[in-house]
Amino acid sequence: MKIAIVGAGVLGTSLGMLLKRAGHEIVAVSSRTLKSARAAVKEIGGAPAVGDVGMAALGADLILLAVPDRAIPSVSIQIAAGGALRRGAVVAHLSGALPAGVLTGVRAAGAHAGSMHPLQSFADVETAVGILPGTYFFLEGDGEAIEVMRAVVLSIDGRALVIDSAAKPLYHAAAVAASNYVVTLVDFAAGLMAKAGVPPDAAMPALLPLVQGTLRNLEAVGLPDALTGPIARGDVGTVRNHLRALRRAPGDLVRLYTALARKTVEVALRKGGLERAAAEAILRLLAADETTPPEEPPPPAAAS
Repeated sequence: MKIAIVGAGVLGTSLGMLLKRAGHEIVAVSSRTLKSARAAVKEIGGAPAVGDVGMAALGADLILLAVPDRAIPSVSIQIAAGGALRRGAVVAHLSGALPAGVLTGVRAAGAHAGSMHPLQSFADVETAVGILPGTYFFLEGDGEAIEVMRAVVLSIDGRALVIDSAAKPLYHAAAVAASNYVVTLVDFAAGLMAKAGVPPDAAMPALLPLVQGTLRNLEAVGLPDALTGPIARGDVGTVRNHLRALRRAPGDLVRLYTALARKTVEVALRKGGLERAAAEAILRLLAADETTPPEEPPPPAAAS
């Protein structure tokens, strides 16, 4: 298949490398600047760098837009109006948040619109090339586009799943929860460690093996069986002690804890190890805490 890539960042470059290795012909690489396009071409190998985004589609069966979300509509207009887009070609963006419908002008130009989002995070090109095979790509858009995107994903050993365009916001919220909010939760945990007197340079080394062990449990036994801890055991007293300590700590830490705890009760009930009476007792604690003003931290001891 003849493929053009617009966007010379980590994802565009790594996809170009994998697609070329899979036997596809990369007919063009374009970016905001010719310099960045040439840098990507150096990694991909054998593809011409194109300065005019509107001409990047020349001769391509598939044009992949690996550009920031805010740029997708304007870039699609340039491609649709550039005169190089052939009828029946597929234009696909790689955003997880936006539907294929934001590809302005593509359908009017006789092409098919699609979205092909890899559910993964990428720190650099080398890492992306290593983990894109095996990654789930979520596809939506025109039927013709979906078939082309599916073939491309499978050619690099990815996994393809089709979702409804209207479900894209919920899908992306799930992705944010599984990736971005994990970082936020570790930051929350590291902050609690600091309040407990753990040195800052020890908090992350101590927490990361716990996080990694939890991920291994999720991989090994799945949901909800991977859940452990006081709520899964029905340990009401431990939860009460957590809430008391959090109320005395500076900031509004208790609200995040209670929201997470309430959701954890649901997971624990699905797992089956939490008795209903203990679940109700924990939920009463959490509900009462939401109406209880934060406790003031104890005043510092007077100097002797």
